[in-house]
Amino acid sequence: MKRFFFLLFVFSFVIFAKEQNPKVQAALNDINKKLAKINNFSAKFTVDINSIKGKVHQSGEIIQKPPYAFKRDMNMKAMGGIMNVREITVSDGKTGWQIEFAPNGKAVNVSKWGEDAMEELFYTFLAKAYFIMLTDDKTNTYSVLFDDSDFTKAVSKDGGYVFTGAVDKKSQKYQALLKLAAALGEDGISTFMPEKVKLVIDKNGLAKEWIQYNQKGKPVVSAKLSDIKVNVPLAKNVFSYKPPKDVIVMNIGKALQRNKIHIQHPLLKKKAPKIQIAYLGGKKITVKPGSQPVVLTFFASWSGNSRKYLKDVDKLYGKYNLRGVKFISVTDENDPKTIKNFTSTERLTLPIYIDKEKTAIKDYGIHVVPITFVINRKGIVTDVIEGNAPGTLSALKESIEKTLK
Repeated sequence: MKRFFFLLFVFSFVIFAKEQNPKVQAALNDINKKLAKINNFSAKFTVDINSIKGKVHQSGEIIQKPPYAFKRDMNMKAMGGIMNVREITVSDGKTGWQIEFAPNGKAVNVSKWGEDAMEELFYTFLAKAYFIMLTDDKTNTYSVLFDDSDFTKAVSKDGGYVFTGAVDKKSQKYQALLKLAAALGEDGISTFMPEKVKLVIDKNGLAKEWIQYNQKGKPVVSAKLSDIKVNVPLAKNVFSYKPPKDVIVMNIGKALQRNKIHIQHPLLKKKAPKIQIAYLGGKKITVKPGSQPVVLTFFASWSGNSRKYLKDVDKLYGKYNLRGVKFISVTDENDPKTIKNFTSTERLTLPIYIDKEKTAIKDYGIHVVPITFVINRKGIVTDVIEGNAPGTLSALKESIEKTLK
């Protein structure tokens, strides 16, 4: 999954996969007891990230009532303030919504998921989190956080704890980030790779501060909670939402069903929106589907599934490009050097474009990558293929053949 900048950590009542030293384990056991007393909580948050893609600042408010009722209202600034985004994610435990807003405050992109996909979506979103969220058992062992860190010390402070340690350099997240940072040389590694970690827990057992420091001792990620309120009565409709009538609603619960290749997308059998993108060199172009078959793929170079899938799409490009099919592969990543390095490493030949303004991402309702839209000569979306499951390449090939008949 990409684009969900959720600001939470997962709590899970399980035994740690990693063996902790006695003092750290004792502190965690005490935290579990405190969290068991929490029925709901709310807090303001700020997150500052110094990433390879640039500096990102996130702020807003989080409210949660276990198991799956929560609301997170987030504002994000990135690219030196050029990109300003507001998103609201809200769930009453049975129906969930994510809403993206235009600068004028209008909802422009709305996603929905139902109770059947609640658990899957809940934890999928939280995998990209920066703050702690309670699960249905109201307790935690900070399993996600501790899987990526090696905490060696726990000190009591103000009724809570301060954990310190180092990043687990064997974790999948660290290794994936290392590949990107290594492309920038030693300076990239020393600047963007996390080294030391610090976690501050308040008297209620909630994480109020999380910091990852680079080799230079400067924060790579700094996340903080403030104005924390525990077990305070919540407004009656705090977890409800009703989308505007003029906005396309994407059912991402269906989109995330891994056993499906062909998905039911709101644009299926409808006119494909025009595509405003740019070459890696920076020149902007506009593509209006309707004159020839188009295979439009959205991907991310940091996504393992995307990397594998795009190599398969590249095989089809070599065959069907000669038969008049236009291939457009789009990412919303902003560093052309990273993309060029990716295409060179994977030896891709198909055209790659950047969606810096994220207009194509929004117009096509993209929440999951990789995803491909097959568009016929009349500009109608005839098929939408998601993921990289077995059989995906064959399904795409069959879909392309149909557009040529």
